[in-house]
Amino acid sequence: MDRRRGGRPKPLQRAARKGNTSFAKILFKYAFYFAFSGFVAIGLVLLYFSRDLPDLQNLTTAVRVPAVTIQTYDGKIVGSYGDLYEDVVRVENLPKHVPAAFMAVEDKRFFQHFGIDVIGFTRAFYQNYVAHRVVQGGSTITQQLAKNILIAEGVVTHYDRSIGRKIKELLLAFWLEYKFTKSEILMMYLNRVYFGAGTYGIDAASKKYFGKPATKLSIFEAAILAGLLKAPTKYNPSNHPNYAHERALIVLRAMEEQGYIKSVKEVEQREAKVVFAEKGKSQQNFMYFCDYVYEQAKKILGEIEDDIVVVTTLDEQKQRAAEEAVEFFLKTEGEKFKFKQASFICLNRDGAVQALVGGNGYSSSQFNRAVQANRMPGSAFKIFIYGAAIEHGYQLDDMISDAPFSIAGWKPRNYKWRTRGQISVLEGFTHSVNAVSARLAQAVGLPKVARFAGKLGITGVSTHDMSVALGTTPVTLKDLTAAYTSFMDGLPIWTYCITEIRTKSGDVLFQKNKERLVPVLDDETLTACRALLRGVVRSGTGRAANVNNYVYGKTGTNGDSDAWFVGFYDPPKAPNNGFSLGVWVGNDTNKEEMSANSTGGRVPTWIAKMFLQKVLTKGKTSSVEKIPASNKTVPQKNLGSLLEF
Repeated sequence: MDRRRGGRPKPLQRAARKGNTSFAKILFKYAFYFAFSGFVAIGLVLLYFSRDLPDLQNLTTAVRVPAVTIQTYDGKIVGSYGDLYEDVVRVENLPKHVPAAFMAVEDKRFFQHFGIDVIGFTRAFYQNYVAHRVVQGGSTITQQLAKNILIAEGVVTHYDRSIGRKIKELLLAFWLEYKFTKSEILMMYLNRVYFGAGTYGIDAASKKYFGKPATKLSIFEAAILAGLLKAPTKYNPSNHPNYAHERALIVLRAMEEQGYIKSVKEVEQREAKVVFAEKGKSQQNFMYFCDYVYEQAKKILGEIEDDIVVVTTLDEQKQRAAEEAVEFFLKTEGEKFKFKQASFICLNRDGAVQALVGGNGYSSSQFNRAVQANRMPGSAFKIFIYGAAIEHGYQLDDMISDAPFSIAGWKPRNYKWRTRGQISVLEGFTHSVNAVSARLAQAVGLPKVARFAGKLGITGVSTHDMSVALGTTPVTLKDLTAAYTSFMDGLPIWTYCITEIRTKSGDVLFQKNKERLVPVLDDETLTACRALLRGVVRSGTGRAANVNNYVYGKTGTNGDSDAWFVGFYDPPKAPNNGFSLGVWVGNDTNKEEMSANSTGGRVPTWIAKMFLQKVLTKGKTSSVEKIPASNKTVPQKNLGSLLEF
């Protein structure tokens, strides 16, 4: 009997088995080492990227930063700056369709995933691969919240697209899912997400765009806000209602597919017209005015540390009338007279800015031509020449030569004026005769002209360049209109646009006090200057604005570059209703010349007329009875008739 049968293995068999065992051990050993190293490496990577993740202790409350809310004297909000936040809104206090709208379009499996939607991520990856570009996103609401927190805490920047940022985002998303309930995550998301126009959080956005708290949002309004997140500027319902409408329909269709609503058509028919009709009625272009107010508020307070409310001097009726008049003539006469820009300002008799238009559309250019642009006023400056002459002893019926004037090679021409030989001071101003203005400036002396203009707030007037007589001193429309406002009461005018600044809790930080002013014009000079300005509107170059006997003003033209009308409305029986106004028309660059007949007596005066008509009829009619223009000159010895109403 072979003792080895069924017994111990043969030597070769033992060696083979031993070899197999050793190989398996080695394979397992290396696999373990690689796995362990991988886990260690991943752990180190995660540890590295998690070292600067933010503390999550206070994420359920919104991060508040100073915000500036601008409103009219009667409480209507017309603008806002800074990062606007409102009170934290709990999800359970919102109508069910509000969170549903966001989940439908942003994260339809929000309650099923653990921070990352694997299905959504895979689908987005495939779609982007096929299209060879990013056509679909796969981020969940939790990931979006994580990204928002990282940016808000300064851990990453908004433009960071690195792998490191994505790893931090995923880590924070997992941690959010571990630490908070789904309801809490959704609450934090809705209260922190950016809705455009400096607005953060669902409640602030609801008040910004619809004038109501988020707890009262309709289905269509919720769809608009949910649609905003894709592109806050493009889908802004105030600026782009058509785009906002189209995007809201996409959100509603997603809500319908997921069973949140029964019918898109039903919701649209019931709510869309109401939402956009209200937006159309209330939407006004106040941004030029708001920018000006914001800058003034910063000058008053310095650093803004708390949320503040700024109460302004804006008069909505006048603002609307100004915008309509400027827009109408830009559209109807811009091509004919070759101008692309126009600005407008209206001041109360004490200098309060009641209306402001800075140009042809804020969205295309934020440069405020009423406040920032220094332009040559042309003949609108002549009131300072004549005012200085009156203070120097000239009378309105004094006779002055209107013959061509020449000094040191300078020969100003008279625009469409046939020389008569001698005309009165009043006639010279009424018809804006350059020769008369030049002779008065020479007789009085430019230092006296500069002193007179300086009393009314116009500085930088040359005391040695005779071209000053024709208005070559650059001024802003705001400053020139303020100077003309002084001819209402003879008082110096400092424009202002803010009456009060207070914190959101009601603490007053600033309040405009009524100042006791000392007249800068004596009664005789004031009366004579008012007669000059009334004469221009009554029968001179500004007669197109002669809507009634209480309108005063002066036109101005600077070659083919600038055209002006500046004046005021001052009814004797209701002086508190008086106001001044200034209009400028032209192009931003002098390389673009207006047509040769683009004088101040045309488009600027027409704009002034339309504005006056709209304001004086309180918008009830589009026009008032047209007063025929007269070519007759004012009788030289009947000056009293100019002051009789």
